[in-house]
Amino acid sequence: MFPLGRFVHKHRKTDGFTLLELLIVLTIMGILVVIAIPSFSGLAQGPQVSSAVNDLVSSFNYARNEAVTRGTLVTVCKSNDLQTCDTSDIGWQQGWIVYLEDEAGLKQIIRVYGASSGPVTMEGNFHVRNRLRYQASGFMPGVSNGTIIARSGDRQVNIIISTTGRVRTQRM
Repeated sequence: MFPLGRFVHKHRKTDGFTLLELLIVLTIMGILVVIAIPSFSGLAQGPQVSSAVNDLVSSFNYARNEAVTRGTLVTVCKSNDLQTCDTSDIGWQQGWIVYLEDEAGLKQIIRVYGASSGPVTMEGNFHVRNRLRYQASGFMPGVSNGTIIARSGDRQVNIIISTTGRVRTQRM
């Protein structure tokens, strides 16, 4: 008879990876991370722009509602000290106030919005560069359509205000 050991193959069991396999996987992962990192920066910019736009749009809607409810002129203007209106070249991102004027001409601030968080810029065209005013009818006196462009990196949202006072947004 033949010994059984001659025909049986001995298999070596290996657990884990070889050094070469590990280096290849790490190299591929490194390449994927380098490609993916720039797209993650866009993820952080999107919420910043959306938050700033939502705050500004809600303040315009609030001002329009207050003008109709109170039957008086209500103004939204950019403000760097959150007390007075600012006409500098700095955009709406510095903050803004909502106020009305009483019969004596005194300003009564009814809402204050602080500066936008993050690297967001919000610049208005000629009609809405520094302020918006709503009449008791909800319309904006003597203004044609206005646009405020909110940007952060490659993200952009246009805030479009019609003569009727209606506010809408357009993502670019």
